Amino acid sequence: MAKKAIALLFGMCCLAVTAFSQTAEQPKSVPAPKPEHFSAVASLPRARTVTAWVDVRVSRYSSNSRTQQMANALVEGGQDELVKTLEKAKTIGHVSLSSRVGAFDLKLIRTRKTPTGRQIIGVSDRPIGFLEAYAGSRSKDYQVGILVIDLKRNKKGKEVGEGMLIYASKVKIENGKLDIEYVGMEPIRLASVRKN
Repeated sequence: MAKKAIALLFGMCCLAVTAFSQTAEQPKSVPAPKPEHFSAVASLPRARTVTAWVDVRVSRYSSNSRTQQMANALVEGGQDELVKTLEKAKTIGHVSLSSRVGAFDLKLIRTRKTPTGRQIIGVSDRPIGFLEAYAGSRSKDYQVGILVIDLKRNKKGKEVGEGMLIYASKVKIENGKLDIEYVGMEPIRLASVRKN
């Protein structure tokens, strides 16, 4: 089974304790003013259909306290404890892929301002279904799904951008940094992301 490792810049995102406490646009209560809906085109490596539509829905963003809880779980108990914490959390977002069965139920979602717009990062426990057809057999050790969307405003003032979806990954803190290892396939690239 092929294994590859990447290091994402999660100083702005979701799985490092100090980063978690510094990234929220909304410091305490973080329900979105209204649910957010995004669509994108996914490039699917080694699939019969090389592209598909992706649908992303965000009902609310994670609070600082919830984010800190997730970070503590990872730092103190590793991925196993993080997954247990994710499993107990309520679903606050959803990612689905056209022409495939299954979806990600996002349990942790953060948003932060960037120099050109904002970034959204979502985390899922045990994503199953829509990529298994071409990802091959999935190790039970790869239990975390990760969504990253980078947005900016176009000339019409609408949010557009690009992103990445990692179907099955293993996460750990190593030398003070978040290490993400994924198995079986390259991260799925998301293009033409737009807010609906």
